[in-house]
Amino acid sequence: MKILLYISRIFVGALFIVSGLIKANDTLGFSYKLEEYFENGALAYRIRDWFGWDSFSLEFLMEHALMLAVIMCATEIILGFAVLFGTKIKFATISLLALTTMFFFLTLHTATCDPHGSYDEVSAVAMGSDEYARMLNRMENNSKLIIVDEDASERTIIFKEEMPVQCVTDCGCFGDAMKGSLGRSLSPWESWTKDLVLMIFIIPIFLARKKIKVNTTKEDVVIFIGAFVFTAFLSWVFAWYFPLVFLAIGIGGYYTSKRFLFNIYLKWIPILLVTIATLVLIYYTINHLPLRDYRAYAVGNSIPEQMVLPEGAVPDVYENIFYYKNKTSGKVEEFTESTYPWDDDNYEFSDRETKLISEGDKAEITDFTITAEDGNDYSADYFNEEGYIFMFVCYDITKAELGSIKKINTFVTAAGNDANYSIGLTASLYTDVEKFKHENQLALDFYGCDAITLKTIVRANPGVVLMKKGKILGKWNANDLPDYDVVKNELLK
Repeated sequence: MKILLYISRIFVGALFIVSGLIKANDTLGFSYKLEEYFENGALAYRIRDWFGWDSFSLEFLMEHALMLAVIMCATEIILGFAVLFGTKIKFATISLLALTTMFFFLTLHTATCDPHGSYDEVSAVAMGSDEYARMLNRMENNSKLIIVDEDASERTIIFKEEMPVQCVTDCGCFGDAMKGSLGRSLSPWESWTKDLVLMIFIIPIFLARKKIKVNTTKEDVVIFIGAFVFTAFLSWVFAWYFPLVFLAIGIGGYYTSKRFLFNIYLKWIPILLVTIATLVLIYYTINHLPLRDYRAYAVGNSIPEQMVLPEGAVPDVYENIFYYKNKTSGKVEEFTESTYPWDDDNYEFSDRETKLISEGDKAEITDFTITAEDGNDYSADYFNEEGYIFMFVCYDITKAELGSIKKINTFVTAAGNDANYSIGLTASLYTDVEKFKHENQLALDFYGCDAITLKTIVRANPGVVLMKKGKILGKWNANDLPDYDVVKNELLK
């Protein structure tokens, strides 16, 4: 039993520490993943079905996604260390079990999500006469809109609309780390299995929680050596050895507390030190950039090379489905290319659709564009430019951090004087962009790109990316943008 308990503590503690550190390395990216879950079509509709609620939404959490991401990242790391140290173990194991149970059902929802499914969204709208008439017209011409209740005197409509389900295909358990190191993320069912295994290892710790005390010297040796070995393995898997450094820092704080403080403080001081170190790391990655960039837009990668499938890649497989009406029964029947009744006069063609039978390999980058006002994509032109391209990425111009705008203006001017290009990339509306440029005297031509793509390119708003011939040579949070002369001397060669 004692050996099983040691193995469980090592496995659970190290795994939570590494998982939390990978999320903390990209806290903004994790908050974007939480926002996906908070959208009405992702999780809220399933909760409504489970509990029989007429209306329930998680969209109010969207504005708190970053704060929740910070709390969840820090919680995983702190609880992992608590399990290794044997301090505050009752609270730690109950919290771990609750957290893992939540992840278990979340990944189960993700695994069972039907990407072709739909759900009913009930909304209430109170409008003036023009809007009321337009809504009634929309109702008449859209079979997916159903009036539930209507008060013509108040011009109020309560309507039900059939909406498509939004499946979150990647649970975000290890951020982009697994995809960046091993070439793919965990599938939804693999994530669910991982949570099931984790829960099995937590149960022995939970059952023995009243007996576990702060480690003895012997337990320190066994548990910490095991934790270092398992963390080293996970670090190798994710091609990032910072978790080993952080584990050493946490254990160093624990030993310092144990050597110089009375035992009464051992329940809190090591955890307090781990908490401080964790929050410092999170603060740094939010206000600068991730320590390790696992995304396709990491420095050294070529965007155009990743926009095409490699040789030998498996393509998507599609099948044509034909719908023919049986003239005798009046029923529309479904056929494939090999079975459709092409020579039967009793059948009349009704419709045809193409269905995806099996997904093939995907290019690493599929949605990068540099789209001008005329609707044309000029990315290929910029990929072929001989000069250096500085891309000022701001996915939402209305939420841009303004403290760096003066520095950006100075940088753009210096780059232009040196015959290098500077462009802006945003998903914001043209009117918002023009207003922003005028208010900040920003001499940049802005192009359009998808907001999710821009969030992926650089975890900053704004951020700066240096590119030549499509290859990324440098990347900065605008807070850290160096002087142009520094960039020129180090990177423009």
